[in-house]
Amino acid sequence: MTAARVGSFNDAAAELFVTPAAVSRSIKSLEDHLGCALFHRSHRQITLTKDGQYYLAHLGNVFDQIALATQNLAAQRAHRPLVVCAYPTFIIDWLIPRWSKFARESAGLELKFVTTHTHDIDFEKSGIDAAILSDRLEYAPRMSEKLFMANLVPVCSPNYLPATTLASDDDEWGHSLLHSETRPNDWRRWAEANGNMRIDPFRGQRFESSKLMYEAAIAGGGIAIGLEELLQREFSAGSLTIAFPDSKPASCPFHLIRPASTEMHPFFQPFREWLLSEVNTKREPVKAAALQPSGINDRPGFPQSAALGLSQPA
Repeated sequence: MTAARVGSFNDAAAELFVTPAAVSRSIKSLEDHLGCALFHRSHRQITLTKDGQYYLAHLGNVFDQIALATQNLAAQRAHRPLVVCAYPTFIIDWLIPRWSKFARESAGLELKFVTTHTHDIDFEKSGIDAAILSDRLEYAPRMSEKLFMANLVPVCSPNYLPATTLASDDDEWGHSLLHSETRPNDWRRWAEANGNMRIDPFRGQRFESSKLMYEAAIAGGGIAIGLEELLQREFSAGSLTIAFPDSKPASCPFHLIRPASTEMHPFFQPFREWLLSEVNTKREPVKAAALQPSGINDRPGFPQSAALGLSQPA
């Protein structure tokens, strides 16, 4: 169409950012396929043959429709919210409280939060632009960027265990494990970090989400394994406490995962920059609940600066 409109292979090549030879070869290949000549060629100019005029007349509207559809799709994408997916507990307890404040100060930056109970996300099929996930080391072939390391700790109702119960007393509590199906490997991680090979890390009651697991622990149903950074509200209210004073937290990395196409979304880079600033911001620790059998901030190996803020990305 370009060659027909401008009447020159050279001018068409300049407009399309290719060589005149490339334009000539493409048209010759099309003519060979159709079995007819589309252009009369002279030294200085080209003109359409009768077959060429017929072809252009019938293809013109098609190319216009393609151009219009492309422009409309680009416009829709430019105004489509950035769809961010994460575990329900992470969205409720970490992402929304922080994002809500930023959103008030950033008019025009639109996000849509959706939850997942699985680590296997089909970004294209589900329309998800980015996900914040853990439980795996790699998310190839997607782009994966480590955000921070969180702490996995056993938690329970303050009155569930005697105050002197230690992590090594597993014969007393090893039958009381609570699990979230969203994070099936957390007890195993913690057991390995604490050198505890005696407990069965997959034994116990299972719940669809971490939120349900925490509620069961609050109700005195057992010992949950949770992310310390997401439980500050429960610690402050005294509804949950770290189960053992000698418990060593297990490291749990969180990643920002997305397909390469997400880099082109107009809202992604501002969201990413905000997210990185949040995970690098140190926050004042929340005081431990008065009802807990052992002070959270007094237990060995627990850094004061980690009580609320996330540790620096590794």
